[in-house]
Amino acid sequence: MVHGRDRELRVIGHFATDLDPTVLVVRGLSGIGKTATVIRALKQVGAGSSAVRVVRPCSPRPSAHDLENSRRIDLSAWSVPDHLEHDSDFDAAGFLRAVSAWADDAGTGPRVLFVDDVGVLTAERARWLQHLADEAYGQDWRVIAAVRSISAEPLSDDVEVLELGPLDRGSLRHVLDMELSVPVAADVVEQLRWWSAGNPRIALELAGALSSGELRGDAAWAGPEVVGSASRRVYRAMLAGLDPATMTALAAAPLGAAPLGGAALERRDARSAVRHPLLALLCREARGAEGHADARDAQVAERDVTGAHTAEHILDGLHLDELPARAWAVVAAAPEPRLAARAVGVSLLTGRTWMDHRDGPLVPDGVGPEWTDHLWWRDAAGIAADVRAAGARVALALLRLEGTGELPDPGALRADLRLLGPTPGQDWVGVEIQVRALLMLGDVVGARSLLADHSGAAGGSTVAEIVARDLAAARVAAFDGRAVDVRTHLAHAAELRPSVDEWLPARGLRAAADAVVDGTAPASTMPAQAGSWSPRALGEYAADLGAAHLVVGQAEGAVALLTIALEHCAWPYRGRVQVRCDLVEAVMASTPPGRVGPRVERLLEPPVAPEERSAVDVAAAWSRLSALLADDGAPSPAFEAALHGAPVPMSPWQRVRMLVAYGRYAVTRGGRATGTAMLDEARTLVRLAGMAGWLRGIDVFLAEADASGGAGPEWEVLGRHEREMVRLAVHGATNSQIAQATFVSERTVVNRLRQAYTTLGIRDRRDLVRLAETRPPAWLAGG
Repeated sequence: MVHGRDRELRVIGHFATDLDPTVLVVRGLSGIGKTATVIRALKQVGAGSSAVRVVRPCSPRPSAHDLENSRRIDLSAWSVPDHLEHDSDFDAAGFLRAVSAWADDAGTGPRVLFVDDVGVLTAERARWLQHLADEAYGQDWRVIAAVRSISAEPLSDDVEVLELGPLDRGSLRHVLDMELSVPVAADVVEQLRWWSAGNPRIALELAGALSSGELRGDAAWAGPEVVGSASRRVYRAMLAGLDPATMTALAAAPLGAAPLGGAALERRDARSAVRHPLLALLCREARGAEGHADARDAQVAERDVTGAHTAEHILDGLHLDELPARAWAVVAAAPEPRLAARAVGVSLLTGRTWMDHRDGPLVPDGVGPEWTDHLWWRDAAGIAADVRAAGARVALALLRLEGTGELPDPGALRADLRLLGPTPGQDWVGVEIQVRALLMLGDVVGARSLLADHSGAAGGSTVAEIVARDLAAARVAAFDGRAVDVRTHLAHAAELRPSVDEWLPARGLRAAADAVVDGTAPASTMPAQAGSWSPRALGEYAADLGAAHLVVGQAEGAVALLTIALEHCAWPYRGRVQVRCDLVEAVMASTPPGRVGPRVERLLEPPVAPEERSAVDVAAAWSRLSALLADDGAPSPAFEAALHGAPVPMSPWQRVRMLVAYGRYAVTRGGRATGTAMLDEARTLVRLAGMAGWLRGIDVFLAEADASGGAGPEWEVLGRHEREMVRLAVHGATNSQIAQATFVSERTVVNRLRQAYTTLGIRDRRDLVRLAETRPPAWLAGG
């Protein structure tokens, strides 16, 4: 089914329901989608069961079908003669009677006779069609005909012509997605549209000859070498109508390829306009024996003069299937500084390990130190020497981080990034690397500013740069908790290069975003191509999965993943504060009160520097982390202060995190009423802020709390003295004995026990004993 022809659909639908006695001729090249468009339009106006499609009317064996092709009758007795001298040579009335008798019980919608496959509308066929339409109108039928071309100009005034043009990129993508089992890269769709001139049948023929890697953009495809059978049928008549001079000019015309940002279907040189590039290829094929040079082959040869240039083209296009298993060997074979920068940039972008950062040099021998200039700038001319030196230090520091997960001198990196960031003319792959570095240092303000400063840059022309721009924006959105934006940016990157969905960084980002938006639990923790990812990428992936598990209420899984995350990469892009806070919160939610401290203390070293938590949201996360660890097992003034006195303006994301953390904290420690109120407020906020996935985690937590008895009285609200009196009372001590043990008067014991009963929602000591037997707090059970 061909989509995206809204205007044509409206015209056909209007004709089918109009009273004007005209004929509609839908004209377009073979394969352009005439049949599918007419059938779709007829179904939209309710003629799906009342319309009849006549197939091969100009052959000796025409037939009629319903639009679903489920019924058929033979119309051989009314085939169209090759030549019509008089209208009486064709029995239009008999033709209509045969169709009407078959279609009378079909439906009550508009009665449309769709005459398909007319081919070339000659003068004889035009007279036949007009005669049929005159008879049809008298019997309340409308006639639509589909033709490839018209040679009977001018046509009668009763004939309207609707020209079907080429499909646009979105419509062609829809056709390819429906017919192919492989996602097609956006630039490959553009190439298919250019070579097919927007003809869906030709595009499908071309796509059928491509490998999975070529369709996905993992291997380069510049265009066909030969013309397929469908293309030959489409252009047969057009090719036959060309004069020798035009054919020769087309054969010599350089075809090139569609640029990434979209292209007109028309290509011009000094002598001709190539609207149908496959027609030019047919001309080239026909003139090949006469010695005409293949301009496209010459262009390819010119483009691939050196191995380094070819490798740069592969890396810029992210045609990663064309790289060897260890792509760094490409640089060793052609030690060019620009190629080294491309390899490093794509390695850091994808998280793939193409080099061993621990053994041997960071770059192969023979590559000069200026390779780092090409990592950051398209042209380093005019960049100050101290800034170039800072760029070199940043590149080396991040390469070491990639292999070890550690960062020896974060202060020096922060200073170098401040020098590097404001410079003009930056490559978007380098910008993405800087954005990730700023986020891991907690500088979300700097990361946002860097994105904004370079948003209007002239770059973004290569696939690698466009994908890098989307990944940088997705990381900032994930840091801010804007999960819907994360999914939007990832979808845009994957549309251009579907294999992005398989990269470990993108998989982690998507898992965390899906959990927040939809409450989707991560399906698997097994990364694709296990063993080929850097420790940094593996650690960030584990951090993202851990965050996703925490959102949906799977605290034990979150603890394991977040622990792995910090062990593999102490500096993840989410920042040390937020990942550590996630870990502590997961431990708190999955560990009984009083046993939390030893489990997390070893994971919180080394300490976080103040500059890592200066941003408002990071400061809010730090206050939550501090409150969680303030006083395990007792009411927390620190948590109250964090909740009500946190930095402002706190984002909805951090507010939700605070409410959920405090709610879990309170319920786990017996403060059911307080905790439930916090969780209810969080429910309202996540619905408003598009973070409904948190609802699943809240529900799971409360269900587990109910099952374990954690929904009991607010034991933890009791102070230290009340707890001791309650413990003695439960074990059978009298008021007098309790007074002697606690060094207070008996009246004080009575008053404090009465206050404890009120707090616990019970009436007397018998209720207290019953409650302690069914749902005792940890401190009472151990007494």
